[in-house]
Amino acid sequence: MEYRFDILGSFKGALFVDVGNIWDISNSEIDRDLDAFNGLSSLKDIAIGTGFGARYDLSFLILRLDLAFKMHEPYEVENRWFRSFNFSDSILNIGINYPF
Repeated sequence: MEYRFDILGSFKGALFVDVGNIWDISNSEIDRDLDAFNGLSSLKDIAIGTGFGARYDLSFLILRLDLAFKMHEPYEVENRWFRSFNFSDSILNIGINYPF
């Protein structure tokens, strides 16, 4: 989910939350039990990230610069929430156009 707002002309701001994970739904022989989707019980393995960014709209493409933080890290054994929620552990993403 992303909320976009005007800053100045073609320069926009964005606040976002990203929720999801990857599961194997093919029942392949190489997957581990942790990699398989097991219905609603697998929802505890959802990762959550959030952040803010800047957008520059050139009308034919959009340049993006985002700073993201991990809010929930399901692969951690203990302390899954807000473990890496600081600037030293943030993730910088540079992109062209939107990924969706």
